[in-house]
Amino acid sequence: MTEWIDLYSESHWLQSDATGEDEARFIRQALALQPGMRVLDIPCGAGRVAVHLAEAGCRVTGIDRNPNFIARAGRRFASEGVDGTFRVLDMRALDDVAAFEAIYNWGGSFGYFSDEENADVLHRMAAALAPGGRLLIEQPNREYILRHFIATNQVGEWVSRTRWDTATQRIITEWTSDAGQPGFASSMRLYTLAQFRRLFADAGLKVKAIYGDRDGGFYTRRCRRMSVVGRER
Repeated sequence: MTEWIDLYSESHWLQSDATGEDEARFIRQALALQPGMRVLDIPCGAGRVAVHLAEAGCRVTGIDRNPNFIARAGRRFASEGVDGTFRVLDMRALDDVAAFEAIYNWGGSFGYFSDEENADVLHRMAAALAPGGRLLIEQPNREYILRHFIATNQVGEWVSRTRWDTATQRIITEWTSDAGQPGFASSMRLYTLAQFRRLFADAGLKVKAIYGDRDGGFYTRRCRRMSVVGRER
């Protein structure tokens, strides 16, 4: 089934392949990664972060619903001479059980589905953790977004017109194309820290750390981002 995620230009989902090393360093610290650990990147995009974890000795698996991204990730790993496993899969279909010591959902990739589906995705990620495993989810900080709200923006050929829906606690964006491509609407649920704590608890995870930047700084309400790390109870 085609969804708005598939209609958005692929180039706008992916950052430059030259980036990712600093982010991987933070992820290694936040998840206490060691060589040999089994790590899941979901969704992995083209593997720009995961490749650095593989170079550090982690046994990386990448999952993404976009087959082009998975193919690019495989080529990147091959060119770098590191091993990795890649699967085309929607995160809502993740069914691994106790397979990974660590899982990360990076770059604002959580919250795109219904509230029920979002909670189910988190449960699936928790179920995929081995005993004592850790999960990291990074999302834009809701309070920062609302304090610095941008109603209209242009990203390449796409013009976005955004509003905050108080009832659903979602950023709703209407996308139109200067190049004449069909428009569409996107929706992202932004969670408060308290709501993340409840989501993690419902999935059997205890929040162990909250970071406000990719340097490992403490989270405050003024931070642009929020990274939540949970561990099995």
